[in-house]
Amino acid sequence: MKPEPGPSDQQGTPSSSSPKRLFVFEPGWRVSLKVGSERVFCYSMAPGQDYYHRLLDGEIYVFHDTERLCLACAERRGLVSFEARGLRESLLPIDLLDDVEAGSSFEVSTHDDDEYEHE
Repeated sequence: MKPEPGPSDQQGTPSSSSPKRLFVFEPGWRVSLKVGSERVFCYSMAPGQDYYHRLLDGEIYVFHDTERLCLACAERRGLVSFEARGLRESLLPIDLLDDVEAGSSFEVSTHDDDEYEHE
């Protein structure tokens, strides 16, 4: 008997793939679940469509005030991503060891010692 395909098998991706994480980058946006048969529309039109598409029962979407977006439209707008943002680049490169030669030495003294040497 052949096992029934899981949800990920139906979309052509292997069922052993790691779970995806969702990141919302813009402040003020919240995540919700569409429940019930009330007609609710995505605030954005999908590419190639000249109409607003419905949010389906059980669909996860993001919203801010009265604006609701399906995850596909929110991802196109850059509000959400399935990849975390990387750490920013350092502002100044730190090359402390490039200027130090092997075996070099330096002297450490207190401020009081410097006053006596200059007198």
